[in-house]
Amino acid sequence: MSAGRSGRRQVPPQDVARFWQARASGMSIKDAAKIAGVHYNTAQKWDAKKKQAKAELEIGKLEEGKTRSKVGGVQADAWAKVMDVSDLPPVIPYDRLSDEAKRGLEDFDYFRRRYLGRIPSPWQVDAAYKIEDYLLSDDKQFVVLNCPPGAGKSTLFHDIAVWQIVKNRKIRVMIGSVSQSLAKMYSRRIRETLERQFPLDPDPVLIDKGLAIKAEACLAIDYGRFKPSTSGSLWRAEEFIVEQEDMGGLDNKEPTVSAYGIESEFIGHRADLCLFDDVASPENAKESAARDKLIERWDSMAEARVDPGGLLAVVGQRLGPLDLYAHCLAKVTYEDFEDDYDGSDTTDISQNVEPLKKQKYHHLIYKAYYEELDTGLASKRNSSPAWPNGPLLDPHRLSWKDLSYIKHSNPSKFAVVYQQEDQAEGNYLIERVWATGGIGPDGVLYPGCVDNDRRPGHVPHNLQPPLISIASVDPSPTMFWAIQWWIYQPETNLRFLIDVERVKLTAEQLLGFDTTTRDYSGIMEDWQNRAMDMGYPISHWVVEVNAAQRFLLAHDFVRKWQSRHNVNVIAHTTSRNKIDENLGVEALLPQLFRSGAIRTPSMRENWKTLAFIEEHSSWTRDKKNGTDLVMACWMAMLHLPNLSPISRPQKKWRPSWLV
Repeated sequence: MSAGRSGRRQVPPQDVARFWQARASGMSIKDAAKIAGVHYNTAQKWDAKKKQAKAELEIGKLEEGKTRSKVGGVQADAWAKVMDVSDLPPVIPYDRLSDEAKRGLEDFDYFRRRYLGRIPSPWQVDAAYKIEDYLLSDDKQFVVLNCPPGAGKSTLFHDIAVWQIVKNRKIRVMIGSVSQSLAKMYSRRIRETLERQFPLDPDPVLIDKGLAIKAEACLAIDYGRFKPSTSGSLWRAEEFIVEQEDMGGLDNKEPTVSAYGIESEFIGHRADLCLFDDVASPENAKESAARDKLIERWDSMAEARVDPGGLLAVVGQRLGPLDLYAHCLAKVTYEDFEDDYDGSDTTDISQNVEPLKKQKYHHLIYKAYYEELDTGLASKRNSSPAWPNGPLLDPHRLSWKDLSYIKHSNPSKFAVVYQQEDQAEGNYLIERVWATGGIGPDGVLYPGCVDNDRRPGHVPHNLQPPLISIASVDPSPTMFWAIQWWIYQPETNLRFLIDVERVKLTAEQLLGFDTTTRDYSGIMEDWQNRAMDMGYPISHWVVEVNAAQRFLLAHDFVRKWQSRHNVNVIAHTTSRNKIDENLGVEALLPQLFRSGAIRTPSMRENWKTLAFIEEHSSWTRDKKNGTDLVMACWMAMLHLPNLSPISRPQKKWRPSWLV
């Protein structure tokens, strides 16, 4: 206790803080004064001034009807009075904190209820502790957090950011979003939470719905002020610096919180905790220029902003197999050597040993509905326990009534957006297990399509006629071409994939003709001769026709090549027949893979079969790139029923003794 220049007693800031902490917890003025060690009359004056200032603030709201931040407005003046009469203390050291404040630093659920008025949400608490564990690591950490819309993901990131700032005022937090204005809004919300001087009083409607509760205290009183008292300190909506316990060097400190849109220039700023929300959207979650731009910005800018020992986390609901989250989850990093590695156990690099790899991003998944925890209708009521003690992630925000409607009316959307699946089951062209064989998710044992005893370019042994041998070509003016050789056995309905090529070609490299030597060249010539030598001459070439491939129908040398090999060229045009209900890609191919009617060479050390199966198991109707092998396969299967079996050339008789 000390005396000021006027001779009046100066109350220490810590005692002022104790008084307001006690009042915020519901104590009377008299009891709060005793705890703070101040005279009752002094305490009454403080309380009366604050009540008067809050009343003026409410009047200002009614009169002005605008935000309190308006310069010179009625609300701004009234708010300033509230700030002044509270006489906020500076940063309160840990050993001077109240028991409630200390508990808030350790207990995230308690912290949210006491200071933010949050209803307990088990999944958010679980996510907050996991993110904090990653943040405490010595290495850079990357996290993808997928959760359904409406579960409170933006609120979670706000609360985590506020909690970490209260725990460590020296932390640097970057808030990222799809646009600068949205990121700025999130940052402003954090700033308002930190500078609030009286407990949050939420909307009564939210309280009635069970979505909020009245907060018990405010951070600026329990932990000391966050808005610096120094005039001219950085305190803007898009970036601000909180007051430090050690005020030295505050002017040189990087922003505690900064906000950036993903398209903003934030090359020079780095942070300990980077939180990105609402970055992925339906527009940039599919093959498009918007997606390419997002991925480029994410790889070159966003990931580079996190400092060593820091954490980058991106949150949102899944939107499809090409969204930002899938891009992040596909990344791998290489394990470092153990700390005690002395170099004695060396590895011969000639062995070409694959280095140890791990996923770069940790994946936190929270589904809207957990079927394995469903015990009946009673477990899905709004009053039922939330996950992990019940099947619903949040019975209040994501009720079973709403979820069940989406689940049955739009299963694909429910599986991807609400259940965080990479793609809804059945939306891919085939399930991988149909091709590889084994028990599928539906419990069915599938025979598979792989002949493990056959390499590419080899025809199965003892293949009995009648047979149809054809090749299909899916060309591209600028990208990869897909070329496949098939042999079809009508009696068994088996379709044998003999060989595959996926390369960039020109039209002449497909089939060329040297006018000087009168020789043919190219893949069509090579494959035709190989098939003839093996006894299974290709009778038809099915080629998709576009501007770059019309030469097959226009040039005289092509017709002569056909006559020379007794082969027909079928000009295929892809249009709406691609999605035809009876003859389209999705109508023809899945049933053939499911039944094992398509037979491929072995997958062992064979990129051709691996690529063939991978492309079919990742194909979707709206996919644009990486569909060449699927289209070549479909073209062959589409035309096979219309073709006649080939007849092998009769072997000339010769004596058995003649070699």
